[in-house]
Amino acid sequence: MMDPDSGVILAQTVEGNAVVLGLLKCGKIWLCPVCSAKIRHGRAEEITTAVVSWIRQGGTAYLVTFTARHAASHRLADLMDAIQGTRADAAKGTKRKPGAYQRLITGGTWAGRPDRGQDGIRDHVGYLGMIRATEVTVGQANGWHPHIHAIVFLGGRTVGTGADRQVVETFEPTEGQFAMWQDHWSAVWTRHLHQVDPEFTPSDEHGVDFKRLETAQDAAELGQYIAKLQDGGKEISPANELVRGDLKTGRHGNMTPFQVLGRIGDLMGGVPEEDVPGHGTLEWCLALWREYERATKGRRAIEWTRFLRLLLGLDGGDSEEDDMDLLFEIDGASELRAGAHVQTRAWHQVANRALDLAATEAAEGTTFDVTAVTAVVTAAGALPGSVRPLTLGEIAEKWEATLTALAERRENAAARRRIERSRPAH
Repeated sequence: MMDPDSGVILAQTVEGNAVVLGLLKCGKIWLCPVCSAKIRHGRAEEITTAVVSWIRQGGTAYLVTFTARHAASHRLADLMDAIQGTRADAAKGTKRKPGAYQRLITGGTWAGRPDRGQDGIRDHVGYLGMIRATEVTVGQANGWHPHIHAIVFLGGRTVGTGADRQVVETFEPTEGQFAMWQDHWSAVWTRHLHQVDPEFTPSDEHGVDFKRLETAQDAAELGQYIAKLQDGGKEISPANELVRGDLKTGRHGNMTPFQVLGRIGDLMGGVPEEDVPGHGTLEWCLALWREYERATKGRRAIEWTRFLRLLLGLDGGDSEEDDMDLLFEIDGASELRAGAHVQTRAWHQVANRALDLAATEAAEGTTFDVTAVTAVVTAAGALPGSVRPLTLGEIAEKWEATLTALAERRENAAARRRIERSRPAH
């Protein structure tokens, strides 16, 4: 969506990156390819900072992947309820029911029995918390495939509770303690899915997968880095494996939701079915997208354990408002050096022709080429006069306005998080 009063500003940062200002952002990580890519990029950087910092302190981190058995007859909402839990519905008077994910960190075996002086598995492995990201793919043969990636932080001794909890030391759990934790989580995950629906019961090989994130000495920089994971011949960092669903393509004939959306766009635009990436008729793809929208509504795509950020010395949050804050942070991350104003009607023509990405790419580079931007806009059918280069004074004014708006959002976000942290845990 666009601010109708100001049109669009295609600006270039001092690093040569393009920023689009003047568009109203939806912030829908599940449904919007543009917002999703930006939010997930910001989340990936945040997670990389957390993991590197924790391992450098002497802690341990694991990438754990959770899957359920699925078939073409299974509905996405049912599978999501099984792994993520159901959503509360005030209108119907129903409360949220935990899924297999929540069951992992409940119960006396996990949490211990403090009243009896008994430690739980979480105490033995030094569990701090985890970051969970849910990913969805779909295929004609086996239907929906929702699965969870989680980075689990272990090896920390803490004191205090809630927002006052602090890490006092790190340690290396024993092999026996690691094995006890992994066996327990695998058993809990499988048992809960079986209770929900025996058809969801995963095999022993595919239900839960554990990969330790190691450190290695970087010969060139004499620093530490997180060992990268291999994925289809491409190296993907643990953070991107966790949250960058926008970078991935479905495996084994599956499609990601955004691939389904892209196929819908091409088919509706008249491209022959055989020439469009992916598979399925237009009607089938439309039905998938509608089901995906309903099943993901009200769910978090990425979620940190409460207070984990504070334990790791980070700020931020997981709500939709936090996602919007992140989008504004990205816009204000670097100073602007040049740009052009595109009239509202012209930008509508650009977007209707799906040339908005091309226009953005035209604004990138070592110098700002307003001719290249104009060429894209006119290719969409707009008049050449629809694009006007901005003066240095206008760029400075736009940059100052961006910083002012960002400072206000930061202040509001800080106040909101103080209120959230003061609330008792559920």
